[in-house]
Amino acid sequence: MSDYFGSNNDQFYALEAPHGFLRWSYQYQQGGNTWSPALVVVGKIYFEVANSSSTAVEALSNLDGSVKWSFPFPTGTFGANGIAVANGFIYFAVNSNGSAGSIYALNAKTGSIAWIFTATTSDQSFGNPIVVNGVVYAAEHSSSGGIPQMYALDGSLGSVNWSHEIPVAAGTNLASANGVIYFGGSSALYAISAVDGSSMWSSPVDNGPVSTPTIGTGIIYYASAANFLTAVNATDGSLTWHQPVHKPFAVNVSPALYLGGVYIGSMDLNMYAFKASTGVPIWKHKVGLAITTTAEIKNGIIHVGLINGTLRTLNVSDGILRWFYHTNGTITTSSPPAEG
Repeated sequence: MSDYFGSNNDQFYALEAPHGFLRWSYQYQQGGNTWSPALVVVGKIYFEVANSSSTAVEALSNLDGSVKWSFPFPTGTFGANGIAVANGFIYFAVNSNGSAGSIYALNAKTGSIAWIFTATTSDQSFGNPIVVNGVVYAAEHSSSGGIPQMYALDGSLGSVNWSHEIPVAAGTNLASANGVIYFGGSSALYAISAVDGSSMWSSPVDNGPVSTPTIGTGIIYYASAANFLTAVNATDGSLTWHQPVHKPFAVNVSPALYLGGVYIGSMDLNMYAFKASTGVPIWKHKVGLAITTTAEIKNGIIHVGLINGTLRTLNVSDGILRWFYHTNGTITTSSPPAEG
């Protein structure tokens, strides 16, 4: 088992998970590389990487970090810092200033283009897509103030299953479960039907999420704009419980669920653990640095990136440090670290 993540010191890392030993590192280019969350699928690691001059989607071998393929974005375009992988395809947004945005699908084995879906007008751009049961969902917004849309695309062909107006532009990535798509925007959490894109409800509890909502069993958890870890009912958005965290959350930090607990780090230098059903505190552990990423939890170990470029691992039972690896950069957008 290994941890995979990137730091803005231009390096992408593979660490041996039990002890934090470096297995290999990879450099895309020199000059401020930022990395999306990585995904590990069948021996390959996929991610989006960008700097001031270029953006690409890369596929590396998880054995040694060698490049299997690289897909450079068209000149003058940029991504939304995320990809989705499903059914042998890689999906991601490609946007630009002055041209219509697109959703791309690549063959995951070769990196060749399978299809491209492009918005109808030059002022439209897309957020990161998600894939559910072979359908690609992507939220679009207009830079000129047009009404934002949600699109559902056939994952194999790129054809439009439906498109529908949504109440506000999505300010977070999408999350989906049980036929509903959730996102944060305009100080509220929104629920949209995955069947046809119609609005189901919105909830202004704690001013909505600042990052991607996390879906549990009948409960939606989010880092709120009002500095609470907030849990609302997945049916109607009503408050289930909330707990104050006295400083803001970084926009790359979402709650992580594990065996009946919910875990989150804050800019107040603490990692928190709460009972997922009730919000009762389990523990709070001061790590001494702002936590800027979503945690990954496997085998009773929390893996989380800090603002000083350190990946730390903590016991899920009490938050006590196990090991850390320092990158001499900043870990922010490569969130959460991938394991595989």
